[in-house]
Amino acid sequence: MFGQSVSSFFPSESRRVAGSVVGLAAMACLLELEEKLSCPICMELFTEPATMPCGHSFCLRCLQDYLGRQRLPDCPSCRTAFQPQLQPLAKNLVLDEMVKMVKLSSGSCPLRASTEPGACPAHSKPLDLYCRLDRRCICSACAVKEHRGHPVVTVEDEWAQREKELVVKHEEIERQEKKTEKLIDTLRQQSKSIKDSASRAQTSYINKFDVLAKELEEVKAKVIEYIVTKECGSLELVDCTMEKLEERCAELREVRLKLETTLKTNDPFQILQFPQEIQVLKKSPPDMVWPVPGLGVEDKLEAVKQGLEEISLLIYKGLQGCFRQAPESKEISDYRQLSFNPNTAHRYLTLSKDGCRVSHRGAQKYPMRVERFEREWQVLCCESLDAGQHYWEMQISSQWAYLGVTYSTIDRCGTSSLIGRNNVSWSLQVFSMSYSAWHADKEVKLPPAKYQRFGLHLDYTAGTLDFYGIGDTMTLIHTFHSVFTQPLYPAVWVGENVVATLCQPQ
Repeated sequence: MFGQSVSSFFPSESRRVAGSVVGLAAMACLLELEEKLSCPICMELFTEPATMPCGHSFCLRCLQDYLGRQRLPDCPSCRTAFQPQLQPLAKNLVLDEMVKMVKLSSGSCPLRASTEPGACPAHSKPLDLYCRLDRRCICSACAVKEHRGHPVVTVEDEWAQREKELVVKHEEIERQEKKTEKLIDTLRQQSKSIKDSASRAQTSYINKFDVLAKELEEVKAKVIEYIVTKECGSLELVDCTMEKLEERCAELREVRLKLETTLKTNDPFQILQFPQEIQVLKKSPPDMVWPVPGLGVEDKLEAVKQGLEEISLLIYKGLQGCFRQAPESKEISDYRQLSFNPNTAHRYLTLSKDGCRVSHRGAQKYPMRVERFEREWQVLCCESLDAGQHYWEMQISSQWAYLGVTYSTIDRCGTSSLIGRNNVSWSLQVFSMSYSAWHADKEVKLPPAKYQRFGLHLDYTAGTLDFYGIGDTMTLIHTFHSVFTQPLYPAVWVGENVVATLCQPQ
């Protein structure tokens, strides 16, 4: 009864629904038939269908191509053996006609014609609503029936809301992408810096070990030569002493035999004639001690023993002095033209226009920079020094300064930012009454002097830094021995009213 009343009130809707149901049923039958009439090889409707003896059908061309690739022909579906010579393939006329009918029906199917893109497949209405609970687009009929009570909004409203969310997500992803790319660039630079530092450190340590091995071989050769020489001298002395003792022993034996013979005769006359003074006894007193020579190398090799026990570069250098004189001052030829870096200068330091002179005479209005020294009156040079040998000279107006080199990682504002007072820098303290060498906050006191001009020679590969005082002659003041693993920058600390100048060798 309810169905009749609905039909009476909505006759056109009933007919539309009934037509839709019939159309859906016809569409389902048609789709099932198309599946049955599809070739299992190409998955399309048959083209010139051919049926094998086992009953399975395929497109004639598909089947011929398949059988042509098989050494032992069989059915593609059930693998039943097939003999083309005894059972030739032929076109199945019935299946071919059925395929033609299906193709005609597919072109005139009312349901397909009424279902357009963007339309509901169940109600053929526009999908202009969106169910937020089921998260899919629906039509108005779906909203009334299947999605009654669900949060339903228009597609436009949902699209606007989603667009805003996607814009926010896009901005966040873009920000993270840029941040990640920046981090990647930083890590790439850090990777390159690590590789460069590792390469320099490896080269420095290898060279240092090579130099150490070479020096050890030289010391070993000299020690062996010295021991062999002492051995030969001692053995020669022993042989000479033994020869003299053997001669004396022979003389004593001869006299003893004569005495024994005389005493055995019991002849008073022969005993009385035997000389009272025997010459062999006169040659040396009976209690004389003959020297027993030894090797005697312990005192000479004491420095070698200490050096081998301590394995120190400085002590080891002293070992070489046990066997040879100190080397003469070497000729300096690796001059480097340097200039001070204004970005590192303390605010009380003033630089000349050419960057070769720095003076401590008043505060300057320098811009704030992370590389500028905030606590110590210091400035670095622009140029970095690494592999190879480098030489430069500096002149100071009065003896109140520190001269040296440092890694770029030196602290710029802490209490340990003075060059030489940390483990990343090396310096010579030049005061009027005292000279000192500083590294890792350890001081080596040096004899005072009155030099105004200094030469610095860096052999980065060998790991040495030499300080020379320049007057009428060049005098070595101190040498640092180290293993350098980063580029070094020349540096200077300048006292009040002091001027320091980078100058060319005279």
